[in-house]
Amino acid sequence: MPLTCKGLFKTKLLLSCIIYIVALFPFTAFATDAPFDNPSNWGGTGLLEMPTARVLDDGIARIGIANADPYRWWTGCMGVFPGLEVGGRFTEFTNLEGLNEDYGNATDKAFDIKYQLLPESRYMPAIAIGFHDIEGTQLFESQYLVFSRQVYPFDLTLGIGNKRLGGNDNNDLLLFDNANYFGGIEWAVNDYLHFLAEYNSIKYENDSKVAVFDGADSPINVGMRVKVLPEVLLGLSWQRGDTIALMCHLQAELGKPLMHKKPDPPMWWKEDQRALDERDGLDMVTKIKLSLQDAGFSNISVYTDGKSIVAEYENKKYPSNQKAVGRGLRILLFNSPAEIDNLNVILTRRQIPFLKVSVAPNIFEDYIYNKLTREELSKHISIELVNRENHSKDNLLFETAEESSFDYKWGIKPDLQLFLNDPTGVVQFKVGIQPYVDADLWKGGAATVKYDLPFYSDVGSSNIVPPGATRSDAWKYYGSDPAFDQLMVDQVVKLNKFSLGRFSAGWLEEMYAGVGGELLAFLADGDIGIGIEGDWVRKRDPEAHFALLDTEQHTLLGNLFYNFEPVDMTFKFQYGRFLAGDVGWKLSVKREYDTGVSLGAWYADTDTDDVPGFYNQGYHDKGIYMSLPVGIFKNDYTRTKYTYSISPWTRDVGATVSHYNELFSFGSDLMPSQFESDLDEIQE
Repeated sequence: MPLTCKGLFKTKLLLSCIIYIVALFPFTAFATDAPFDNPSNWGGTGLLEMPTARVLDDGIARIGIANADPYRWWTGCMGVFPGLEVGGRFTEFTNLEGLNEDYGNATDKAFDIKYQLLPESRYMPAIAIGFHDIEGTQLFESQYLVFSRQVYPFDLTLGIGNKRLGGNDNNDLLLFDNANYFGGIEWAVNDYLHFLAEYNSIKYENDSKVAVFDGADSPINVGMRVKVLPEVLLGLSWQRGDTIALMCHLQAELGKPLMHKKPDPPMWWKEDQRALDERDGLDMVTKIKLSLQDAGFSNISVYTDGKSIVAEYENKKYPSNQKAVGRGLRILLFNSPAEIDNLNVILTRRQIPFLKVSVAPNIFEDYIYNKLTREELSKHISIELVNRENHSKDNLLFETAEESSFDYKWGIKPDLQLFLNDPTGVVQFKVGIQPYVDADLWKGGAATVKYDLPFYSDVGSSNIVPPGATRSDAWKYYGSDPAFDQLMVDQVVKLNKFSLGRFSAGWLEEMYAGVGGELLAFLADGDIGIGIEGDWVRKRDPEAHFALLDTEQHTLLGNLFYNFEPVDMTFKFQYGRFLAGDVGWKLSVKREYDTGVSLGAWYADTDTDDVPGFYNQGYHDKGIYMSLPVGIFKNDYTRTKYTYSISPWTRDVGATVSHYNELFSFGSDLMPSQFESDLDEIQE
């Protein structure tokens, strides 16, 4: 596609400016995008309306609100990988009426991605490519290439964009024909005050949904940002030559503890290492068991044959299984007789033995005293799944174990659910608490009771519910009346070293009761899982705690899991029959960060032809979720996490039953591959 004279002039001008910026102060280099990784109006990292080549650091999240009449933005943004920033925004048009009188102002949802192709270096600027509004109505679609160069205290940006950033001309290829350029500068006066100015390439009168009818009076926007707290940023600007704009954003590392943890030092001193024939063997294993109890472990068994000593226990305390094993090995090391030549820890879950870690006492002692490196330790430590051969209790001299007891935990989950874009209201919500009790009943068996206590709910819908609805009548279950959310039992069986089975029965979630089952086999040291699952359920009556409706549904799905260790990312692919009878596939992706926070998303593509309801036709189920470790709110360690999700809530396709326990999640963190990936934590 040939360039026009006008397009060629713009491209030459842009390239000339880029060359000048690259050459400017070539001996200045910067390691990060800070302090210029700040929010634009629409939530992504940028100036005011224009993006920059800066991105949020991996694991940093930002939420905010901004207003520049007639636009109002509700935004969220996050650095999900090094160099990759994703964001979502909810745009409200304050001068346009929505779907109906009850709905309020017109709105639009958008999803954005930016990738930093090249971080800033001594001789090169930061270079990023971005895509705005990549799915859905795409009212604000655009693509851009942008360059940023830091000459502290200034940050200079030049870019070229198409679609909306190109003036909304009909262009498809970046840098060709009708693409337009933009740019700006940010000045960090100090750590708390920044000034900004930009050239805005948007022609608002050409927007697909016209909100600024007469366009902008000026393409120049100017403004300031003030950091009032370490995580809170306020902004004031003059935009389009006639509009005052305001913004407020909260930016922080996800999962960063809000409270300091109380001291929890590892054991460093030797308790008793006399020879076994000089000690009471039963008293020895009993003292080790009590030390493990004091360390916070449960379901403990300690035994020895005189040469090797083993501690079996369940880790319900530390988010890191490696740390839990390291604490157990220390206790064994400092309490075992000198003639012991092998220390062993077996991690269990629901009293099922899973992972065995074995090491010689002198090797482990040298490692914790920094006489060995992690690489040297890995050559001498054994990490394997438990089977009959390596879990033998033959020829034991001494053994002690906890008596079987009713092991339970309770808690109160804060409940906040947001529901967006129903015809009866752009935003509806439900807030309350969910008290719960989880109990381990016997080997592999567990039960849970969760009760929903709403404080307030305005959730409703005017949608006509089709016959046999699976989720499109969900609003009936999100009212202000208390109800059992879950009341069920869950049994896990270890079929062999690599395979698990699950059976669940009861009130499985707020909408369905019935039974479900799953089979899963782990491959490649636990990085891959392959299996099948099915649920046979009936719809619960939203007006009564234990009554059921006549609506029956079932699923039958094949599952494939893959855990990508370098970035702790899990992929889940499902194919089969979903609740509404639609057949197709669903892809789920989850990333877990070092802080313990998990961020995930899913997308489904199913055959919707036979699913009742016009709004189900051709629809692709999708959503995002976040799991927050409860430990960020406490001064003690815990493995408990609370999960919250946002998704369309009045559609039926791609639906499954929410599971209390999923086998890959149940066992994957106890697989050798995951344990070896963070082996250094065994020293903590």
